[in-house]
Amino acid sequence: MNRTFSFVAGLVLVLVGAISAQHDVTFTLVNKTGFEFVDIFISATDQDQWSEDLSLGVFTDLEAKDFKMTTTEKICQYDLKAVRPDSTELLFKGVNLCKKLIVTLLYEFDQPMFVQDIILENLTEFTFSEIYVRDLTTSFWGMNVLGANALTRDEKAVISIPPGNPSACLYDIKGVLMNGRELLYRNINICNQAHIVLMRYQGKPYHGFE
Repeated sequence: MNRTFSFVAGLVLVLVGAISAQHDVTFTLVNKTGFEFVDIFISATDQDQWSEDLSLGVFTDLEAKDFKMTTTEKICQYDLKAVRPDSTELLFKGVNLCKKLIVTLLYEFDQPMFVQDIILENLTEFTFSEIYVRDLTTSFWGMNVLGANALTRDEKAVISIPPGNPSACLYDIKGVLMNGRELLYRNINICNQAHIVLMRYQGKPYHGFE
Protein backbone atom coordinates (compact mmCIF):
# COMPACT_ATOMS: atom_id res chain seq x y z
CA MET A 1 0.00 0.00 0.00
CA ASN A 2 1.44 3.38 -0.98
CA ARG A 3 1.45 6.15 1.60
CA THR A 4 2.74 9.70 1.60
CA PHE A 5 3.83 11.91 4.41
CA SER A 6 3.26 15.64 4.89
CA PHE A 7 4.67 17.96 7.53
CA VAL A 8 1.83 19.95 9.09
CA ALA A 9 1.64 22.71 11.71
CA GLY A 10 5.20 22.90 12.99
CA LEU A 11 6.50 19.45 13.93
CA VAL A 12 3.46 17.23 13.30
CA LEU A 13 4.01 14.46 10.78
CA VAL A 14 0.82 12.82 9.46
CA LEU A 15 0.73 9.62 7.48
CA VAL A 16 -2.02 9.88 4.85
CA GLY A 17 -3.75 6.67 3.82
CA ALA A 18 -6.99 4.78 4.01
CA ILE A 19 -9.07 5.88 6.99
CA SER A 20 -8.94 3.25 9.74
CA ALA A 21 -7.98 2.95 13.39
CA GLN A 22 -5.17 5.44 13.95
CA HIS A 23 -2.01 4.94 15.95
CA ASP A 24 -0.01 7.86 17.35
CA VAL A 25 3.77 7.78 17.75
CA THR A 26 5.52 10.65 19.52
CA PHE A 27 9.31 10.90 19.66
CA THR A 28 12.22 13.30 19.90
CA LEU A 29 14.93 13.23 17.24
CA VAL A 30 18.39 14.32 18.41
CA ASN A 31 21.32 15.00 16.09
CA LYS A 32 24.68 13.99 17.59
CA THR A 33 26.38 13.02 14.34
CA GLY A 34 28.71 16.00 14.14
CA PHE A 35 27.02 17.00 10.86
CA GLU A 36 24.20 19.32 9.94
CA PHE A 37 21.37 18.18 7.69
CA VAL A 38 19.20 20.09 5.23
CA ASP A 39 16.66 17.33 4.55
CA ILE A 40 15.23 14.47 6.63
CA PHE A 41 13.08 11.69 5.14
CA ILE A 42 11.32 8.75 6.77
CA SER A 43 9.96 5.43 5.50
CA ALA A 44 8.52 2.30 7.05
CA THR A 45 11.30 -0.29 6.90
CA ASP A 46 9.25 -2.73 4.81
CA GLN A 47 8.38 -0.05 2.22
CA ASP A 48 10.52 1.56 -0.46
CA GLN A 49 8.79 4.96 -0.64
CA TRP A 50 10.36 7.87 1.23
CA SER A 51 8.28 10.62 2.78
CA GLU A 52 8.42 14.20 1.70
CA ASP A 53 11.14 16.26 3.39
CA LEU A 54 10.14 16.86 7.01
CA SER A 55 10.71 20.61 6.48
CA LEU A 56 12.99 21.07 9.48
CA GLY A 57 15.16 23.63 7.79
CA VAL A 58 18.78 23.16 8.78
CA PHE A 59 19.00 20.44 11.46
CA THR A 60 22.23 21.30 13.26
CA ASP A 61 24.49 19.12 15.38
CA LEU A 62 23.29 18.74 19.01
CA GLU A 63 19.82 19.99 18.07
CA ALA A 64 16.61 18.18 19.08
CA LYS A 65 13.20 18.18 17.38
CA ASP A 66 9.88 16.78 18.65
CA PHE A 67 7.50 14.87 16.38
CA LYS A 68 4.02 13.46 16.56
CA MET A 69 3.35 10.91 13.84
CA THR A 70 -0.08 9.43 13.19
CA THR A 71 -0.35 6.23 11.16
CA THR A 72 -3.40 4.31 9.96
CA GLU A 73 -2.02 1.07 11.38
CA LYS A 74 0.50 0.16 14.04
CA ILE A 75 3.86 0.41 12.27
CA CYS A 76 6.96 0.52 14.46
CA GLN A 77 10.07 -0.07 12.34
CA TYR A 78 11.23 2.90 10.27
CA ASP A 79 14.29 4.01 8.33
CA LEU A 80 15.51 7.61 8.37
CA LYS A 81 17.48 9.29 5.58
CA ALA A 82 19.39 12.47 6.43
CA VAL A 83 20.91 14.65 3.70
CA ARG A 84 23.92 16.90 4.34
CA PRO A 85 24.44 20.27 2.56
CA ASP A 86 26.82 18.60 0.07
CA SER A 87 24.03 16.08 -0.82
CA THR A 88 25.73 13.22 1.05
CA GLU A 89 23.05 10.87 2.39
CA LEU A 90 23.19 9.00 5.70
CA LEU A 91 20.78 6.08 6.19
CA PHE A 92 19.69 5.10 9.69
CA LYS A 93 18.01 1.70 9.48
CA GLY A 94 15.50 -0.06 11.69
CA VAL A 95 14.53 2.64 14.19
CA ASN A 96 11.74 1.31 16.43
CA LEU A 97 9.60 4.42 16.95
CA CYS A 98 7.03 2.57 19.09
CA LYS A 99 9.74 1.87 21.65
CA LYS A 100 12.19 4.72 21.43
CA LEU A 101 10.83 8.04 22.69
CA ILE A 102 14.17 9.80 22.27
CA VAL A 103 16.03 8.73 19.13
CA THR A 104 19.61 9.97 18.91
CA LEU A 105 21.38 9.85 15.56
CA LEU A 106 25.11 9.10 15.75
CA TYR A 107 27.93 8.69 13.27
CA GLU A 108 30.67 6.43 14.62
CA PHE A 109 33.32 4.30 12.93
CA ASP A 110 32.19 5.83 9.61
CA GLN A 111 28.71 4.37 10.09
CA PRO A 112 25.34 6.03 10.79
CA MET A 113 23.65 4.50 13.84
CA PHE A 114 21.12 5.35 16.49
CA VAL A 115 20.67 4.85 20.22
CA GLN A 116 17.82 5.41 22.64
CA ASP A 117 18.40 8.19 25.15
CA ILE A 118 16.64 8.29 28.52
CA ILE A 119 16.55 10.82 31.34
CA LEU A 120 17.91 9.28 34.53
CA GLU A 121 17.08 11.09 37.79
CA ASN A 122 18.78 10.36 41.11
CA LEU A 123 16.44 10.75 44.09
CA THR A 124 18.59 8.65 46.43
CA GLU A 125 20.78 10.17 49.14
CA PHE A 126 23.88 9.01 47.27
CA THR A 127 26.12 10.13 44.42
CA PHE A 128 26.63 7.64 41.62
CA SER A 129 30.14 7.65 40.17
CA GLU A 130 29.28 5.08 37.50
CA ILE A 131 26.11 3.79 35.81
CA TYR A 132 25.83 0.60 33.76
CA VAL A 133 22.85 -0.61 31.72
CA ARG A 134 22.03 -3.99 30.16
CA ASP A 135 18.95 -5.62 28.68
CA LEU A 136 17.77 -8.84 30.29
CA THR A 137 18.78 -10.95 27.30
CA THR A 138 22.49 -10.42 28.05
CA SER A 139 24.82 -10.71 31.05
CA PHE A 140 27.25 -8.08 29.70
CA TRP A 141 27.14 -4.67 31.37
CA GLY A 142 29.21 -2.77 28.84
CA MET A 143 30.70 0.67 29.45
CA ASN A 144 29.97 3.22 32.15
CA VAL A 145 27.30 5.43 30.52
CA LEU A 146 28.18 8.42 32.73
CA GLY A 147 31.67 8.64 31.28
CA ALA A 148 33.79 10.98 33.42
CA ASN A 149 30.71 12.52 35.08
CA ALA A 150 28.91 11.72 38.33
CA LEU A 151 25.18 11.70 39.08
CA THR A 152 24.62 13.52 42.35
CA ARG A 153 21.52 13.63 44.55
CA ASP A 154 18.51 15.34 42.89
CA GLU A 155 20.41 15.58 39.61
CA LYS A 156 19.23 14.45 36.17
CA ALA A 157 21.35 13.13 33.31
CA VAL A 158 20.59 12.10 29.75
CA ILE A 159 22.20 8.73 29.06
CA SER A 160 22.32 6.56 25.97
CA ILE A 161 21.07 2.98 26.14
CA PRO A 162 23.65 0.72 24.48
CA PRO A 163 22.33 -1.06 21.37
CA GLY A 164 21.05 -4.51 22.26
CA ASN A 165 18.23 -6.84 21.36
CA PRO A 166 15.90 -4.56 19.30
CA SER A 167 12.82 -6.23 20.79
CA ALA A 168 14.01 -5.91 24.40
CA CYS A 169 12.06 -3.70 26.78
CA LEU A 170 13.30 -4.87 30.19
CA TYR A 171 16.64 -3.55 31.42
CA ASP A 172 18.76 -3.63 34.58
CA ILE A 173 20.59 -0.53 35.77
CA LYS A 174 23.59 -0.79 38.08
CA GLY A 175 24.72 2.29 39.98
CA VAL A 176 28.15 2.39 41.60
CA LEU A 177 28.57 4.74 44.57
CA MET A 178 31.64 6.79 45.40
CA ASN A 179 32.76 4.15 47.93
CA GLY A 180 32.42 1.33 45.37
CA ARG A 181 29.11 -0.02 46.71
CA GLU A 182 26.64 -1.11 44.03
CA LEU A 183 22.88 -0.59 43.81
CA LEU A 184 21.06 -2.80 41.31
CA TYR A 185 17.73 -1.72 39.81
CA ARG A 186 16.08 -4.69 38.11
CA ASN A 187 13.46 -5.22 35.41
CA ILE A 188 12.98 -1.61 34.31
CA ASN A 189 10.62 -1.39 31.33
CA ILE A 190 11.99 1.40 29.12
CA CYS A 191 9.50 0.91 26.29
CA ASN A 192 7.40 4.08 26.13
CA GLN A 193 9.29 5.49 29.13
CA ALA A 194 11.88 8.23 28.73
CA HIS A 195 12.30 9.49 32.32
CA ILE A 196 13.43 6.96 34.94
CA VAL A 197 13.77 7.88 38.62
CA LEU A 198 16.20 5.97 40.86
CA MET A 199 15.17 5.88 44.54
CA ARG A 200 15.45 3.76 47.68
CA TYR A 201 12.51 2.37 49.64
CA GLN A 202 13.03 0.78 53.05
CA GLY A 203 16.74 0.65 52.29
CA LYS A 204 16.35 -1.18 48.99
CA PRO A 205 16.77 0.07 45.38
CA TYR A 206 13.47 1.16 43.89
CA HIS A 207 12.62 2.90 40.62
CA GLY A 208 9.75 4.90 39.22
CA PHE A 209 8.82 6.92 36.15
CA GLU A 210 8.25 10.66 35.71
